[in-house]
Amino acid sequence: MSANAKPLIKPVALKGNALPAEPGAGWTTLALGLLGSLLCYLAHPPVGWSLLAWFGPAAWFYAARLPVMPGRRPYRALWIAGSAYWLATVQWIRLPHELNIFGLFLLAAYLGAYLPIAVGLTRAAVFRFGVPLWLAAPVAWTGLEWLRARLLTGFLMASLAHTQIRITPIIQIADVLGEYGVTFLIILVASALAELIYQCRGSGRPRLATATIPLFALLPAVLYGNFQIARLHSIAPEAKTTTIALIQSDMLADWKGTPERDDAVMEQMAELSRQAVREHEGVDLVVWPETMFRMSYHHADDDYRPPQELLSLPVGVMFSEAVTYLSELTRQLNAPILVGLDRVHWAPLKNGEPPMDERNFPFIYKQFNSSAAVDRSGVLVGTYDKMHLLPFGEYIPFVRWLPFLKNYSPITGGAQPGVAPAALEIDGVVYSPNICYETVLPQLIRRQVAELSRQGKTPGVLVNLTNDAWYWGSSELDMHLASGVFRAVEMRTPLVVAANRGLSAHVDHLGRIVAATDRDVPASLVATVTLPPRNGEFPSLFAACGDWFALLCLVCCIPAAVTGWRGRQTKRAAKLE
Repeated sequence: MSANAKPLIKPVALKGNALPAEPGAGWTTLALGLLGSLLCYLAHPPVGWSLLAWFGPAAWFYAARLPVMPGRRPYRALWIAGSAYWLATVQWIRLPHELNIFGLFLLAAYLGAYLPIAVGLTRAAVFRFGVPLWLAAPVAWTGLEWLRARLLTGFLMASLAHTQIRITPIIQIADVLGEYGVTFLIILVASALAELIYQCRGSGRPRLATATIPLFALLPAVLYGNFQIARLHSIAPEAKTTTIALIQSDMLADWKGTPERDDAVMEQMAELSRQAVREHEGVDLVVWPETMFRMSYHHADDDYRPPQELLSLPVGVMFSEAVTYLSELTRQLNAPILVGLDRVHWAPLKNGEPPMDERNFPFIYKQFNSSAAVDRSGVLVGTYDKMHLLPFGEYIPFVRWLPFLKNYSPITGGAQPGVAPAALEIDGVVYSPNICYETVLPQLIRRQVAELSRQGKTPGVLVNLTNDAWYWGSSELDMHLASGVFRAVEMRTPLVVAANRGLSAHVDHLGRIVAATDRDVPASLVATVTLPPRNGEFPSLFAACGDWFALLCLVCCIPAAVTGWRGRQTKRAAKLE
């Protein structure tokens, strides 16, 4: 280091020969990282001690507050701690298929990198720019969450905000800031606690201002939440309602079904539907989960029909059997129905257009993970195609260029992504379906609702169709439902979930779980859903403006990232000299 180089931390002036207590004495960076990871893990299901989420990150950001983090490679220690946290929290990733164990370790390693990056950004902001820890830490964490929701198709399950779904007043700020606002608040409180501990261990005299920061952060959020709850309660008695029967099978998920199994699924679902409408009068909609309607819906534009010799069923039967079955079922139920199914669209090849597969058929067919609604008279109202597909779950990346990948995957076909949301209007109520993992991504549901609102079709109910049987009743079911709770609050729109093997649920527009089924059992949950009145084009500020808050946090991280990177480059150059 040159003689003119400025130290990162200014020396503390001391009276006499007294030395300050070393705030980090007795702890290693790895120990602090693992302590925070343990507490945050316990805040999530299956343990669910949600209050620990407010304390766990304090261990991480206490390490960030130290003038020098202990250990030779502290950032590597934090990456190990972050990877351990994710490995334990999302261990259910391994359950759908034995090869998923490799995906679990890769995912944990990737997600674990966010912890040392957040700590590094925080340290740069604190020590280079003089930003208080209680502000630098939540800005860094929230900005990185915005990235996490998008990079590598996005993964926002097990957000710290999700641990708070039972504390209804706290989560109401999501209709303005999204779930990111709740995460910001949690990290703010935890980092203020870390600063308080640092001051106590360093000088023994904590500052009063630091001690009051959590109070002044929580108070406005709680007051806003209680105001919104009271306001929306006052209009509830006058609101319109719709009665929805959510049908849940106990059938195990399977990569490759058989005709006999498909028939058993259809019969069980139909019988549960008939039972639901017998026991509850006035059902306005029956909903089946994702892919639980085992007949594919085949159709084509311009009356095109593929050559009969290439098909297993007669063309007329194949193109009509799904709608015919659904029409007959609605007649039996005397109720509209919305089901999850595979949609196959057929069309002739255009000039110069390559075939979809190696068989060189003279036509093109595209398969979608879809849903279809049929009204009370048996007429097809519309379909919705899943827009966000999961790699290695619904399609194999790069398979068109690397066909051998098919040999290492249980997937038998590749789905295509949908291109637009759907507003399915039945008896004056607009239902907006989404499928499976889509409720995990706030930007996707927000974009769908905003687009429909601009068209004058603001959804009255969000409907999630999912097949979570892949996860064998694990904590994934709870985490998926927690994501749906935040989508309901963000959009100020009730959400219902029809899930194979659970958890099927009714979530109101305040994010309260009104009712939910048990897992791994056949069930029908009949929910009377209150439709909140609409006073404007968009149902909430978050629906209108999106995740501007989290994006602003990310932008604020840029100076810290640049400064931190330059600092590390300078240190490396000094070592080389």
